[in-house]
Amino acid sequence: MSTPHRLILSLAGILISGSVLAVQPPEPPQPAVAPAAASTRVNYSTNTGGEGYALVDSGKDNITMVGSNLDGEQVKRLKSSVKGSFLWFRDQGKAYLLQDPALLARIDAAWQPTQELGKQMSSLGKQMGAQGKSMGALGKQMSAQGRNQSAAARTESEQMNALGRQQGEVGRQLGQASRRQALASSDSERAAADREVEKLQAKMESLQDQMEQHGDRLAAIHDRDAASMQALSQQMKENGKPMDALGKQMQALGKQQEQASKAADKATRAIIEEALRSGKARPV
Repeated sequence: MSTPHRLILSLAGILISGSVLAVQPPEPPQPAVAPAAASTRVNYSTNTGGEGYALVDSGKDNITMVGSNLDGEQVKRLKSSVKGSFLWFRDQGKAYLLQDPALLARIDAAWQPTQELGKQMSSLGKQMGAQGKSMGALGKQMSAQGRNQSAAARTESEQMNALGRQQGEVGRQLGQASRRQALASSDSERAAADREVEKLQAKMESLQDQMEQHGDRLAAIHDRDAASMQALSQQMKENGKPMDALGKQMQALGKQQEQASKAADKATRAIIEEALRSGKARPV
């Protein structure tokens, strides 16, 4: 069974949780789900290992949808007509409804770890973006010191400023790619995401090397500001170190997310089988 790909989508816009933050691979087709309310959140997941299901949490105004053969319109109608939380699912092509509170609580608990990990991954992605912005800000400071100086100094300063902006963007892309790596729904998608992460990390290292080289050259040009410029250059080097650490943390969380998603989907499908055996699921 391949790993479910969990994304948090807002019907008023798009939010990514556990997940990512640039060039994205083509997304699988998603079932049409018309907005029930501006505050409703739809957690859409792709899983090719079984038939689809949708968990509607009335208390949180939240819908978790897994699979590629979902009937979004039927789920929407049931959400409007059924009181309380429920699980809609397919078995051998037939649609069923489960409302047993105990079974629903177990399903919700099974997915809870992936939600927590998604929040942590989103937080790391923001930190990586913020780190890139910090490096860009340092580049601007060095640029300011080089303003009104020689043409060579101005050229170095402008290049550093541009590199700082690139680092901020690459940091943002790396956060997205790491989440796609964790949430890939097939081995081919995961391999593609692995390559993308490695490519972005190499690009970040290259940009950092270029930034340090320009910083050293600019410091040499401004002899009278050498002490201040060297201090900024050192800050630039120090600010580059956390980016690699954040990337490693993202990869570690991605592996945990992959395992948690597999476990959650497996648990949900086991509960579906239990509901069918016990008669607690009714056809719709």
